[in-house]
Amino acid sequence: TLLFAFFSVAFAANGSSTYTYQNQGSQAFSLALGLNTTGNDLHFNMTAPSTYSWFAFGVGSQMRNSMMFIGYPSSNGTGVTLSPRLATGHQQPQYSSALDVEVVSSSITNGAYQLMAICKNCTTWSLGTMDTTSTDQPFIFALGPTGSAISSDSTSESIRQHSMYNSFTLDMQQASFSGSDTPALSPGSGAASSESGSGSGSSSSSSGTAMSSGGSNTYNMVHGIFMSIAFVILFPLGVLVLRLGHSVIGHGIIQALAYCFVIVGLGTGIYLSRQDPSTRNYNSAHQIIGLVLFSLLAIQALGGLLHHLLFRRGKNSIIGKVHMVLGIGLLILGIVNAPLGLNLAGDSKYNKYYIIVVAILGALFLALRAWAVVRNRKISKREGSEKGVLRRGSSSEEGVANM
Repeated sequence: TLLFAFFSVAFAANGSSTYTYQNQGSQAFSLALGLNTTGNDLHFNMTAPSTYSWFAFGVGSQMRNSMMFIGYPSSNGTGVTLSPRLATGHQQPQYSSALDVEVVSSSITNGAYQLMAICKNCTTWSLGTMDTTSTDQPFIFALGPTGSAISSDSTSESIRQHSMYNSFTLDMQQASFSGSDTPALSPGSGAASSESGSGSGSSSSSSGTAMSSGGSNTYNMVHGIFMSIAFVILFPLGVLVLRLGHSVIGHGIIQALAYCFVIVGLGTGIYLSRQDPSTRNYNSAHQIIGLVLFSLLAIQALGGLLHHLLFRRGKNSIIGKVHMVLGIGLLILGIVNAPLGLNLAGDSKYNKYYIIVVAILGALFLALRAWAVVRNRKISKREGSEKGVLRRGSSSEEGVANM
């Protein structure tokens, strides 16, 4: 069992407010926070088990519009890189150079991260503000997945979706202090001193139960794989079977299989959306496009069936053309929606691999489709020539007979 060290920030003659999460001693997250009201500087010290790939806290009740401070192992393996970011929704927060941060100390020892830092003039940011007089200012914290190591000095390093998260509140009145000097924080002893300043000198603490999203990684994988197979492989394959093999039955079977994959993808997507408060409103671009796609795919399937039934009866209708054009549009929209999903899951680093695969398969599909068009034109031209020869032969025979 790993022994996780907790470092609390105590400001001599200054205020502090702390939050701690514990789970039977096997997992822990700790945040100690102080606010210098003279310059609106936010002082914080947070710790977490180093088994997680990253750890973070944010200001606000949810990810949307939150100012976040994310820590992960630096390239030397002994320190922590601090990345100040802004979150616009349930997707990977983006590094913000507008947030002025200074790392006081960081370490990875005894199986625990420790990061002490200052964010200068940090009570307001482009997406929101902090209520410095609130006794229950909302915050969030999150821990990255295990088994997904990061080793980077880049403040814009890509991170994967959290495996654990929670929201909590802190008493900002107790956390507030004032003074012209920056406190000298000592993470080892938890002591701090300041040459000048005044404050409450008290601290508050709270503990809670974090929500685990460990199973979400599996659902994310299933969702992404099934949807990608449907739109990148099965739907295009169904088109080729119809255009190259002229098999309506084969086309229908493959498209039906693709629809089954989409249904599985939709189910896992809805499950994932319900797991996180910031995605339960289905207001991200990926979610909206996904729901629209599923609805239009139902119309597409019905249109294809009606077109087939009318064609068998020798009737031509505009349904066939609508079915073809709508199918192309839905295929493109489904392929484009995948990178938006990777961004939403915090896996944007895989976008480049997805684009490469789509480009290769797309080029192959277009080449086969072009070959089919050329082949069909040659067949039509040859059949037309043969019919012309037969017509000329019949006329000659009729002329001879009449002579």
